[in-house]
Amino acid sequence: MPIGTIPSNLELEDVLEHIDETIIIADLQNTIVWLNSAALKTLGPLFSLYGVENNAEVIGMHMNFFHSIPSHQSRIMKELDSTHRTVISIKNLYVAETVITPIYDNGKNKQGYLLMLLDVTEKAQQEREKEKTIELLSTPILKIWDSILAIPLIGNLTNDRADKLAETILRKCVEERAEYFLLDLSSLSKMDEASGFHINKIYKALELIGTQCYIVGVSPSLAQSISLSHYKWKTFTHVQHAIKDIINQKGLVLKPVRD
Repeated sequence: MPIGTIPSNLELEDVLEHIDETIIIADLQNTIVWLNSAALKTLGPLFSLYGVENNAEVIGMHMNFFHSIPSHQSRIMKELDSTHRTVISIKNLYVAETVITPIYDNGKNKQGYLLMLLDVTEKAQQEREKEKTIELLSTPILKIWDSILAIPLIGNLTNDRADKLAETILRKCVEERAEYFLLDLSSLSKMDEASGFHINKIYKALELIGTQCYIVGVSPSLAQSISLSHYKWKTFTHVQHAIKDIINQKGLVLKPVRD
């Protein structure tokens, strides 16, 4: 609960306007209804990436226009009842940590959303993404043990990289008749919205072919990022913990090797 009293001469719009962060307000239909000056200053040059030349045209536009996976974003917004944090990619040229908070009236009825974009950072990554794709696809899928395969994930996933990775993983699992697949995320400290979506697609696809997917290498910071999403993944901090769980499932017993 808040404490204190806001002076009666302060208007909400004035307060939001003078916050030096990018703030956007959308209604329940995810339509943009207001931006502060900081948002116009930061995002104005980026709107042209979406074919918007006049900042005023943004008012009345649907938020899905700016998302690479509109259905996923719409579901998150619809189910949102508390603050949600994520990392978004803007045309693969910029990234921003985003805080989305539902707005309620005095009757506790949801009226819209306040979006705050923190630390919008330019990322000249077109060439790097090509290199990452080559690196990712050239990373061999490891056979950890009988019927257990694994691969380390390096970098965030674009649509193209994710589709190629999924195809490689699924094909290998079918060829090897893998019962378990370990997806190692130890190189990640945070997970952006797009990467989470693509990893979940791989996770679900593996289930459909009868392979259990384990997400391993989950650090404390990555765990916080994943916890803000709604994915029902089986996760482990270390590969060893995942293998131990598999051994228990199979009812096997490890015995020490004697000389």
